[in-house]
Amino acid sequence: MPRQSAPSTHLIARVRAWFGLTHAELGLYLGVSKALLQAIETGRRQLTPAVAVPLLPLLQLVPQEGPANTTAAPALPPALPAGTPLPDAGELYFRRRECLGQAARLRQELGKLTARAEAARHWAEALPRLLPAPDAAPPTNPDEAAREAWRAGWVHRRARPLPPEDVTRWYRLRARLAGLLAEEAALDGIAAAWRSF
Repeated sequence: MPRQSAPSTHLIARVRAWFGLTHAELGLYLGVSKALLQAIETGRRQLTPAVAVPLLPLLQLVPQEGPANTTAAPALPPALPAGTPLPDAGELYFRRRECLGQAARLRQELGKLTARAEAARHWAEALPRLLPAPDAAPPTNPDEAAREAWRAGWVHRRARPLPPEDVTRWYRLRARLAGLLAEEAALDGIAAAWRSF
């Protein structure tokens, strides 16, 4: 089994995680190559002013601490009443493993949708600080004016919330996950009661 590397704590990694960007996307926004960002993030290259200056407004919007995990585990159901016949332990064990596997897949799907929604929220919060002030004079250089207009459109697209169909899917996945976790907890309670005999 391949070993997973620990998540990077480099400021570029923090910006990418907070705003939900790949190296290529952040490089496009900053006007630098994906390879340069990867090299800086892994410590093979130093952070240059050409990268640091446009990165700073984004970095200032990233909190120092990572977001807390707000997913709470459901409470275990009450124990089975005394005198309940003993179940088929193998069947219960197999179904419990099925529940755990399905729950893990649902958590991954939920995590991706949640990350997209969080990144869009972060971009929406960042808009006022990333876009020029309405009363600011437009750039006189046509190339810079085109780049600024492109960047404003790009940032606005990133700030769009999840579409309604994805929001509906998130709630359905969440409900299915809650059901699987409740079933797994109940099966675990039955197995615990069976083991006590």
